[in-house]
Amino acid sequence: MRTLQCFYAILPVVQIFIMKRILRTEYFAYLVISVFLASCDAPNKTDLEKLLSPGALPYLKSSKLVQVSSYDTSGRNNDRISIPSGKTVTILNAQGPGVITRVWFSLDSKDPGMLRQILLRIYWDDEDDPSINVPFGDFFGCGFGYKPYTTPYLSMTSGGYTCFFPMPFEESAKIEIVNESGQEVYGFYYQIDYQKIEGYLSRDIGYLHAYWHRVIRTDYDSNYTILKTEGTGHIVGLNLNIQSYDGSFAYLEGNEKIYIDGEKNPSIQGTGTVDYFSGGWYFNNGEFAGPYNGLILKDDSLGRIAAYRFHITDPIPFKKSINFSIEHGQKNTEIADYSSTVYWYQTEPHKKMQPILKAGLRIPLRVVTPNRILEAEKLKFNLGKIKSKIMDMTDYGPEWSGSKQLLIEAQEKDSFSLNIQNLQDISYTVNLYYTKGPNYGNVGIWVGDKKVGEIDGYYPTIHPGGKISIPDLSNPYNRVILDFMIEGKNESSAGYYAGLDGISLEPKRIWIPDWYVIGPFPDPRRRDNSRSGIDSVFPPEQAVDIKHVYPGVNRQPLHWQYIKTPDLGYVSLSNLVKPNERAVCYAVSYIYSPEETVIPFFIGSDDGIKVFFNNKQVYRFQNIRSARPDQAELYIRVKKGWNQLLLKIENNSSGFAFFGRLIDKDRILTINADQKLPLTKAK
Repeated sequence: MRTLQCFYAILPVVQIFIMKRILRTEYFAYLVISVFLASCDAPNKTDLEKLLSPGALPYLKSSKLVQVSSYDTSGRNNDRISIPSGKTVTILNAQGPGVITRVWFSLDSKDPGMLRQILLRIYWDDEDDPSINVPFGDFFGCGFGYKPYTTPYLSMTSGGYTCFFPMPFEESAKIEIVNESGQEVYGFYYQIDYQKIEGYLSRDIGYLHAYWHRVIRTDYDSNYTILKTEGTGHIVGLNLNIQSYDGSFAYLEGNEKIYIDGEKNPSIQGTGTVDYFSGGWYFNNGEFAGPYNGLILKDDSLGRIAAYRFHITDPIPFKKSINFSIEHGQKNTEIADYSSTVYWYQTEPHKKMQPILKAGLRIPLRVVTPNRILEAEKLKFNLGKIKSKIMDMTDYGPEWSGSKQLLIEAQEKDSFSLNIQNLQDISYTVNLYYTKGPNYGNVGIWVGDKKVGEIDGYYPTIHPGGKISIPDLSNPYNRVILDFMIEGKNESSAGYYAGLDGISLEPKRIWIPDWYVIGPFPDPRRRDNSRSGIDSVFPPEQAVDIKHVYPGVNRQPLHWQYIKTPDLGYVSLSNLVKPNERAVCYAVSYIYSPEETVIPFFIGSDDGIKVFFNNKQVYRFQNIRSARPDQAELYIRVKKGWNQLLLKIENNSSGFAFFGRLIDKDRILTINADQKLPLTKAK
């Protein structure tokens, strides 16, 4: 349409053609081009600002408001449509030029995963590839589920989902709803308002686009990608959903990086995920919110956060391309479930988007499996004559590790076993992750002659069953043996199958029981992001004297402080020393051995750490991280007699802590900070 209008507008040039003989050629060409350009921006060009801007409300409108809705044409009050499972319905097929000004939906389905398994697709100007192809809930900012919130552009209130982003189109607009859930959408209600306009759209008006991306487990070293596309346009908004695997929100320190128009260095370099969403040190319980940024959800019980940011007064323009990504934790160290929807305007045609994940892999996590799991399909079960197969689980959900499970096609009273070998800790809690289904049975779990757990396998659909925990399994021979027996089934079940996802092993950690701690020593700043405290040598590093007093930060006198390790092993220094930021502390304890041996030693720290064993450095880490058990495993050679273990912990900001433990399988060691032997050993 825009081209035809320009074509007809150029007809007046013919009238000038007769002047060609009396005008010089270059003047004639200039005249033709000028008339053409002026015609393309003729007065019948639509002024969207005058139509949409709140400041232009008093101005009379030349457009016509059209509403397309699900109203009951029979005159009754059944103002809805139904969408069978697996079907696509077109709810708008409008001819332009026009601009959609309001979209409102409400829906009723019994499928708990409907908000991710139903897709919203929007096509502009008869294009083949949709400009918007996003899960229904995520487009409206509700990726994790039903959670009311309100902004000027997107909202979800009282079960209604609303979008006020202006959506101009020149030739046509088509909106589809795709039901990829397992159940019928019994009621889908909608109202779509658009202004049918006279004239045509300006060449510099972009079309609304939206892209959804998800990585179920960010177990890689590069940034999480939000948008990578080509064309001319500008980003106007983002919503981000994160679910941790351990309930920690440490990964919110990740910085955004935006490369515009192929620049080699980031055009925009952020300072942290919380900062991007206009928070501060941390997300609080929802009090932080505004019209352009806010927190939709913070659920500590599930480790979930959902937040939004609109770039209304600060759009991010690009002329050729844009590459927008964000770190998943400082230096991409955090493994979590990330998903995002980004909104932008751009001229058509757009670069074809990546295919969206299949419906089963879009739903939020219902069961959280740990990052380290022994996948059942890779373990060696003793099945005897029982048949088994590796089953692809991508149609059923994102929870299964490696998207697979081991399906054991057992019959009534069948039994099988699992022998897990090469274990080094003294005892373990074994967590078994399993599957439920319509033809699954009840499985008893035994260790020797003791029943330690039971799987109730029936569920109407294939569904993650969660975990069964078996605590305090001793490991005298570096192995754990589990026996499984089919003990019956639910009366509604069609069979006795067993579905196993994997096993995680939690060692019973024996922490170093006590320490002497001293600090803070200064952590001098060399550059904004670099401090030398971890490599500066302070007096305790040269010789440990528990009775000695040392000068610390601001020349304050420092004394060694005796502390006992808490039951969970987390030794916090934050309340023990002041100041506790940009500081260095030392912790010392001792190990007595009646003979020379090699033992495994595990350490975790917040932030940097050095480990000295018998005055020799055996480990160094310098970076920002949250302390967790077993972040590093060392093997240290213990001499006969007393051995000194000295830790040097560096803190930048926030948490200041460490974990420390070792494995004494033969139970020959004595460990304490005061170098006291039991009476029996002293003799």
